[in-house]
Amino acid sequence: METLETKESIVALSSESYLKIKGKTNVSTFECQFDMTTISEAIRISYVDYDKRIQFKDTKLTLPNLEFNCGGKAINKDFNKLLNTEEYPEIILKLKEISKAKTDTSSITATIEITISNIVRTYSIPISIADNEGLKVSGVMPLDINDFNLTAPTKMLGMVKVSSEIEIQFSLKIIES
Repeated sequence: METLETKESIVALSSESYLKIKGKTNVSTFECQFDMTTISEAIRISYVDYDKRIQFKDTKLTLPNLEFNCGGKAINKDFNKLLNTEEYPEIILKLKEISKAKTDTSSITATIEITISNIVRTYSIPISIADNEGLKVSGVMPLDINDFNLTAPTKMLGMVKVSSEIEIQFSLKIIES
């Protein structure tokens, strides 16, 4: 069996990129947008390209919790309390693999390892990739905060409850640097 070489690339995220966490309560919805301008340094990508899948080595995005803006001081405080920011100040997204379906090139799955509050879970999610002036990778990752031992806060004497289901929506425009 031939050994495939590990390829390396250095990329940056363009300012058009976004990543947000959306959730809902029994009375409204909330959206916490990550400040992408804080990711200024280049990201080193190391990968092996097998025919139907690309396997990544130590390719990660570290998101400091305090760089998420939920639209107000009180909700930002709740968001950081929910994530145990004092003890675990960041969310880490690690790209493990991208696999292409054998028949359908538009069907692409990413395997992403996510660390929240020091608990690691792995998800496979469908992503879409567009290639115009750089690579744009988009997707939605539904999560249950209970999987990370997080307890959703209740407000107003328990009248307002946060749903345990949240989603991470992202659209990352990647430029080779």
